[in-house]
Amino acid sequence: MTSSLLQKISNYPISNHLEEICTTLKKSSSRVLILTAETAAGKSTVLPLALMDQFEGKILMTEPRRLAVLGVANRLADLRDEETGAQVGYKIHLENKISKETRLEVVTEGILVHQLQEDPALENYNVVVVDEFHERSVNTDLTVAFLKEALELRDDLYVIIMSATINTEKLLTYFGGQGDSKVPVLNIPGRQFPVDISYNDKWSVCDAVEEALKLQKTGNILVFLPGISDIRKNQELLEQNLAALKNIEICVLHSSISLEEQKRVISENNSPDLRRIILSSAIAETSLTVPGVTCVIDSGLARVNRMNISTGMENLTTEVESQFSAEQRAGRAGRICAGKCIRLWSEFDPRIKDFPPEILRADITELVLECVERGVFSFDGIDWLDKPNSGAWNESVKLLQNLGFLKSDGHITETGRKALRLGIHPCSAGRRRARSCGI
Repeated sequence: MTSSLLQKISNYPISNHLEEICTTLKKSSSRVLILTAETAAGKSTVLPLALMDQFEGKILMTEPRRLAVLGVANRLADLRDEETGAQVGYKIHLENKISKETRLEVVTEGILVHQLQEDPALENYNVVVVDEFHERSVNTDLTVAFLKEALELRDDLYVIIMSATINTEKLLTYFGGQGDSKVPVLNIPGRQFPVDISYNDKWSVCDAVEEALKLQKTGNILVFLPGISDIRKNQELLEQNLAALKNIEICVLHSSISLEEQKRVISENNSPDLRRIILSSAIAETSLTVPGVTCVIDSGLARVNRMNISTGMENLTTEVESQFSAEQRAGRAGRICAGKCIRLWSEFDPRIKDFPPEILRADITELVLECVERGVFSFDGIDWLDKPNSGAWNESVKLLQNLGFLKSDGHITETGRKALRLGIHPCSAGRRRARSCGI
């Protein structure tokens, strides 16, 4: 690394551990490293730069959301004083900023799954980093399963699995044992300022925002709401109630708004006097950094995908968020200074520790199609971290056959391959196909 780059990253807690991390990975007999790093340690921002310096080949890093991919790639390129697409680039669905000189590619997990389908050994890459592993989407589990197979095909591929919180015991067993394990685990401290947490189950979001504006004289306010309907309703109420206040901007952060608008919301304020109130879904919970936040208001609710096997349909339900999510949300207020978190529920309300991973509760139709394309025709044909439900697998196979994506013998059709190449969910592609046939 250059001296100017070393100076830029010197304030990140992980910087003092970079040599240890790289050396441990190189010496790992399994070529796998499990890395836990507390909030604001700099794992996504700094570690990839060290890997570029310590490993000769190309590096691939996954992020769970498109906006996180863009944010990480642009930040890394900026630290290197380069344009995005030079040494550091990214790939997301329908957008690609990769050049011949790119050595570090930041991608969504779905993109990596497709690359592993085309090249099961990932011959063009030396290191793969799975970031924000704790989110455990269906694509996360599929990525890890395919990577485990890739490790068996090569002796020069290295994998880092990292997050703020990981079930290390489960991963150790999955990748090869415990005790004197072949898989090293490193825990890196972070930099979290104290967050004062208060509870009020009588307040509305508007009440909490008005209180936060009084308590915190500077900084942005991040409000967590379950879905877009709640976000739009509270946006309208806040615009009415705060109309008399100057230098207040009410923003929306949700996957349904345009990517350009999402980029604007997570950018730094150009005006130091402007305060933002960001109404967000869980998109800002972990993988995105919303700048300038000193106060979080948490509704205590989340939208969760649940698969109903009896109907063969996935339902998006509003549920009480988990303890883990509540802690992650509160932590967003302590990134730059001591912060405040207002929780809109009673301190004594019961909460589950965490939701089960998506592969155990959500639609796995697309996962089944990916597996069949790989030549896997049963749910136990892959070594899973968490094996999907056999009933959900069988119902997905029936649905894919009815849509014309699988043959009666279980093999994939050309229509199924086209859906995978285009990144279209099988059910969406099936509806389009039906409309084109006049059904």
